[in-house]
Amino acid sequence: MGRTNQTYRNRLEKLKENFKPFKRALRKEDKKFLDSLWEKAFYHASASSYMNPRNPAETALISIQVEQEKEIHRLEKRMDELEEEIECSR
Repeated sequence: MGRTNQTYRNRLEKLKENFKPFKRALRKEDKKFLDSLWEKAFYHASASSYMNPRNPAETALISIQVEQEKEIHRLEKRMDELEEEIECSR
């Protein structure tokens, strides 16, 4: 039998493990933000696995960027709503 490839999630988990020294070196208040980035990367793991990338960091970064773009869009929309409320209250 041939050798089986690791799943994308397994490779992403290994990448996360490799970053443990980095996480330990971060300030306490920054660690939660790093955890949030990993959550974003794992959120799109199913889509990323379709590419079957050699380096999981590439699709992890794109996954993180997609989630950040969604958050920017949500915040811009909310800001527009608040600006409209301010204009209407004048």
